[in-house]
Amino acid sequence: MKNIVSIKTKISNFVINVNINLKEGINCFFGPSGAGKTSIINCIAGINKAKESKIIINNKTLEDTNKNIFVPIHKRNIGYVFQDSRLFPHLSIKNNLLYGLKLNHKKKKNFYYDEVINLLSLRHLLHRFPYNLSGGEKQRVAIGRALLCQPDLLLMDEPLASLDQDKKDELIKYIVKINEILSIPAIYVSHSISETFILANCVHFFKNGTLRYSGNRDEAINFYNKNENFIFRDSYIKGKVIKANLLDGLTEIKLGKDSLTVFSNTLNLDQNVIVKIKATDIIISTIIPDKLSSLNYLKTNIEEVVFQEGLACLILNYENNTIKALLTKKSYRKLNIKKGMQCYAIIKALNINDVTNVNIV
Repeated sequence: MKNIVSIKTKISNFVINVNINLKEGINCFFGPSGAGKTSIINCIAGINKAKESKIIINNKTLEDTNKNIFVPIHKRNIGYVFQDSRLFPHLSIKNNLLYGLKLNHKKKKNFYYDEVINLLSLRHLLHRFPYNLSGGEKQRVAIGRALLCQPDLLLMDEPLASLDQDKKDELIKYIVKINEILSIPAIYVSHSISETFILANCVHFFKNGTLRYSGNRDEAINFYNKNENFIFRDSYIKGKVIKANLLDGLTEIKLGKDSLTVFSNTLNLDQNVIVKIKATDIIISTIIPDKLSSLNYLKTNIEEVVFQEGLACLILNYENNTIKALLTKKSYRKLNIKKGMQCYAIIKALNINDVTNVNIV
């Protein structure tokens, strides 16, 4: 199935120049605010008209400026879920959903009404109105309406942005369930790297209107950890829970040959997880740590050293994972370390408090 997005245009003073191959399942568009993510999906939806473009979804050409093809919005067969739900306030939830069915002009259905109702747990909401729903409930209805129009492509523009963390966690589970049955591509726009790594089948990194990288989740994690734009930010490492709910509320996560002990009782045995480690939470030692309160240390190689103002960021390699440690230049000089040397990364169990379960993907 061909799903190609090629756009070259200028919106106000902002230039977009991208060539993207969409994969089946969820394609996460990640990047900082102002990277052009929403502008790109608005071009795909036909809301913005690009100066130069070639957009093919499900083998159907929606735009080709060389051939003077521009399919109008209502004929593109694209489902769009916005940051705010944009439900019709005068219609019941049932009629909001049925509106999606009315937009379907295809004989074949990928998503059936009862299936969507059950998938998103909407049955008890059907006779209510949007003003009676929570933010998370509204977004579930908006997703359901988008699915019922039987789209060839589903667009989700930061659908969790207005929700608190509990509601975000709840809605992510529903989006994951949708991903399991998607036989179409979906684009999920986010500037949350945690959401991106949970949901993505393929990650696309954007900056200043250009595509910097595309790859699967494992490849994307390493790109994020090493890329110069993210050097002074957190690191993410893949692992698996090997001991859960130990005495004193501790959990052990296997990372290659070693393991990390984290202070958590919310994880389960054999879960695949992504662990976030803050660069400022790592202490560096050139000798094997001894008689320390910390429960964790990893033997690493210094792959690179990046300097910025009064700081030195060590890019550490640990079994094909990348970990970043942030030191003052004074500490860096005191340790007398350099690229190519080995060192130990010491991490307190209490500092590892962001572990994401990715078994659900």
